[in-house]
Amino acid sequence: MTIPRDYKGSGNVQSDSGSIKGGGGDIQKGGVSPTVPGMSRPYEEVYRDYETEARKTLDRNQLPDQMQGLVEEYFIQINPNP
Repeated sequence: MTIPRDYKGSGNVQSDSGSIKGGGGDIQKGGVSPTVPGMSRPYEEVYRDYETEARKTLDRNQLPDQMQGLVEEYFIQINPNP
């Protein structure tokens, strides 16, 4: 997996000058990214870190039963070592 160094887009850039109604949403700040721009990491390592963080989150926030099955199926499908 490689992280791009430049996130700039080009082309049809548009600005929305409309007014903001309401106070906006909540801001969530995550932890420190385990990657350095331009660095490559083996998929197995990325998967292991991703799975660990997902399990920590699920331990803090219980998902509805139907969502738990979807999350489990997702990790089964992306697992590099089935």
